[in-house]
Amino acid sequence: MKKAFLLIGLLAIAVLPACKKEKAEETNSVGNSIDDIKVPDGFSWESSRYIDVVVNIKDQRFGNASHAIAVYDGNPYEGGNLLSKGSASTSQPYSNKLYIAKNISELYVMKLSPDSSRSIEKINANLSVANVSFPEKGDNEGNQAGMKAKVTAVSCTGCTTTITSSTNSVDVSTGNVICITGNNITVSFNNVTGGTIKVCGTNVTLTSLNMKGSATLQIASGATINSNSGINLDDVSSIQNEGLLSFTNFNMNSTGTVLNDGTITGPAIGMNKGSFINNGTYNFTGWLNVNSSMIFNNSGTINGQAFINNSQQVLTNNGKIDLSGDFTQNSSSPNLVNNCALIIGGAFTMNAKVSNYKLIKVAGHTNITGTNELAQYSLAMFQTNTLNMDGTIYGRGSNTALAKIAGNITGNPNANGNGKFQGNLQVCNSNINYNTNGSRLASGAAAGCDLYVATDNCNGTGNGTPTITDTDNDGVADNIDEYPNDPNKANNNYYPSSTGMATVAFEDQWPIKGDYDLNDLVMSYRYKIVTNASGKVVQVNGTLELNATGGSFPNGFGIEFPVSRSSVSGLTSGTLEAGQSKAVVILFTNMRTQASNWNTDPAQAPSAPETYSFTFNINNGPTLSNFGLSGYNPFIWNSDKGRGNEIHLLGQKPTDLANTSLFGTGDDNSSTQNERYYVTKTGLPYAIEVPVSPFYYPIEKADITQAYLKFADWAQSGGMSYVDWFSNTASGYRNTSNIFNPVLSQ
Repeated sequence: MKKAFLLIGLLAIAVLPACKKEKAEETNSVGNSIDDIKVPDGFSWESSRYIDVVVNIKDQRFGNASHAIAVYDGNPYEGGNLLSKGSASTSQPYSNKLYIAKNISELYVMKLSPDSSRSIEKINANLSVANVSFPEKGDNEGNQAGMKAKVTAVSCTGCTTTITSSTNSVDVSTGNVICITGNNITVSFNNVTGGTIKVCGTNVTLTSLNMKGSATLQIASGATINSNSGINLDDVSSIQNEGLLSFTNFNMNSTGTVLNDGTITGPAIGMNKGSFINNGTYNFTGWLNVNSSMIFNNSGTINGQAFINNSQQVLTNNGKIDLSGDFTQNSSSPNLVNNCALIIGGAFTMNAKVSNYKLIKVAGHTNITGTNELAQYSLAMFQTNTLNMDGTIYGRGSNTALAKIAGNITGNPNANGNGKFQGNLQVCNSNINYNTNGSRLASGAAAGCDLYVATDNCNGTGNGTPTITDTDNDGVADNIDEYPNDPNKANNNYYPSSTGMATVAFEDQWPIKGDYDLNDLVMSYRYKIVTNASGKVVQVNGTLELNATGGSFPNGFGIEFPVSRSSVSGLTSGTLEAGQSKAVVILFTNMRTQASNWNTDPAQAPSAPETYSFTFNINNGPTLSNFGLSGYNPFIWNSDKGRGNEIHLLGQKPTDLANTSLFGTGDDNSSTQNERYYVTKTGLPYAIEVPVSPFYYPIEKADITQAYLKFADWAQSGGMSYVDWFSNTASGYRNTSNIFNPVLSQ
């Protein structure tokens, strides 16, 4: 067959069942002809782009020891794939150039420290250079369940009445929007049965604020309010505070919400109904009682005296609660979930279950009554002066947690496990065997005080010192070393990712343009690049799949890598081609000997992809930043016309064995003098790469514009529009009758 069109067709469209997906994508419309495409000068035909990622370490806890830096194409806790992994220290940043799909808008960078603590940052993937700096205390990930997102900022707009001076007997009802913009004024209310009160002024005193119905008080950022006669919320009334609110008395009997993104100061709020969401700072005096069905969620800072939780809802602390007095968790509450810091200056009484993911620190006595449990999750820390334990402290995480008791432990252990420490737990107490002959330790719990718990944004106390084991002495701790027993290897890096593959599709009639069905040779690949502790490339691993051989020529396939041939050794498969200054791996010289079927005609039974894998070592290799993570330089050649008849992606240089005398002949517009390679006189490439696999390429003789209906728009926009032309399955993107799908062809 005549295959005239060299574009490298890559990309993979979905991981859903192909038959269902293709049916959903079906459309009868077609795109323009390839000959109608007018592309901007200099268009690279790339569906991926480069981004430099630079990571600096300011975490001084481990001196100049190495931290692992991992870059993912999505949130690693939600299925994101690893792209690159290297090392960084306080003196040596991580730096790498990644080649990522243009439809990836975010990258996630994780720091894994020698003590296994982790921090993660999200970065904008549309930048050319992304700088990340990890702070002194690393771990900023936690079990942040229940966090309340900030709502739209308060502003004094849409006002029905504006108050700029002291005013008495203000009535507010449904539909009213009262805006208080004056400074140093007093506003007294009469009846507040609905509507909205917005405060944007400073030093505003509010009196007789008894809110009923669906009334709402909104306090803008920078506004300051003092309510010297107290605040009462009834019915479904609510408060949204972004400024500074202080009061002499506050009762909440409403089923509405108090949302604090600013600062609230005053006596403890009487909380009986509704929701109290604190994302800012709440300072209180006296006893804070959370009662009935009250929802209490802290993601900010609470400073106060004493706290009693009687709510029938789960109380969640994602921030810091710091009390000078006691904390009582009563039996009416199903659970207290502590995801950050609970600091108790007095006594801690547990009449119900508590789940601790970070730090509970009690200066006084802790009493765990009945059969209640303090559940300690991975590396959580519980510290108290003395302990009475009728219930249990249980290590529930995959990593060990710590219970640290300075003084005596009382309570009677029994056969049911009550009065005991259990699970994945280390117990630090000099009297752990006091009068019990060790019977307090059960189900895996062990005595000890050396568990290392790192300090971080939640746990400012910590415990112990990290034990860093580096078996191969390469400077990378075993727990963050992919090869802990090999001093020459440390990290794995991938293109396009640890699980995905990219695809390159060729037209094989160069220097003639061809028919642009981009199926003359279709190859998918994934590369794993191994680096040492210094970030230098020491090994290359390739996994490839030959998907289609739609060209009639006996095409060969190879890849040129950006490293000298003399530095390469130990190739496990394929041929390291002679006569080349760079390392060129040849997989085959005639595709007709590789695949039984062409896999381009839906009327013929498809054959499974032919698979290839190879490994080679690099001596004194370049840094990964210089070597890069990409598809490198794949190419084909027509063996009938000689080894020099090479076809590459647009812009990629030919190898040393290419016949450059063919440049500028036929439809080709290549010029070695102008460093312009493998592009037609109308700006078309002879091959195209897409960062996905499988890529369902066009069927025989179908111009790619007749298969992928946004391809022409993408090209004519210079790659700015329809960057997902190859992966989007929405209506209008594909004509599936012109796309080869091996599942549908069976």
